[in-house]
Amino acid sequence: MSQLRERRGAAVLLHGFLRTGASMLPMAVALRRAGYQVTRCPTFLYQNRTLPDAARELALEISALQELHGHVDLVTHSFGGLLARAVMSHAPVRRAVLLAPPNQGAHMAELARRFVPVHKLGWDPLAQILPGIPRKLPRGPSEIGIITGGTGSERGFNPLLDGDNDQTVRVSEARLEGVDHFVVVPVRHTFLMAHREVQRLTLGFLRDGAFPTSELSLPER
Repeated sequence: MSQLRERRGAAVLLHGFLRTGASMLPMAVALRRAGYQVTRCPTFLYQNRTLPDAARELALEISALQELHGHVDLVTHSFGGLLARAVMSHAPVRRAVLLAPPNQGAHMAELARRFVPVHKLGWDPLAQILPGIPRKLPRGPSEIGIITGGTGSERGFNPLLDGDNDQTVRVSEARLEGVDHFVVVPVRHTFLMAHREVQRLTLGFLRDGAFPTSELSLPER
């Protein structure tokens, strides 16, 4: 981990939908212990703003951190991965690890929308995560690694979702074209950022641009 200390970089950690920056504190602690000088966990109320608006605000913060600390890395959870992709072509991000990002949308969001149809009242907070919605988000020159949860079998943690899943996002939904650094671990969606092995994999990618080997890694299905 000495390489991280020498570089004195900064990290910005982006939370998931209907959460706050506090949910990323376990990962922030791990990054600090590894030598990051600055770890920011901003809160974005995704349900009350558009992705481009949040990306513009984040780009300003990343640019300021880059001037002070040399480079900025991102670690994201769930919807935070979409925000990371939206900002990468506008801000100097070196590397990013996306935890369970709904890159292809999330069928779970569609199910939630059926059970709680608030969109019929004119407020549709889940619209940005629905499957089938075009997501032509740029990702810039940054190096990207993806870690997502699953069981390694055809049946994931959530029986309401077909295919392997982490209880919220299917393994296939986390995939992103052009990203080969992709790891599946037997960890549920909610706990990914607090799991020690996920933290180790994240730190390894931020240090080397590739995931270290892991006995926890599962085969993809």
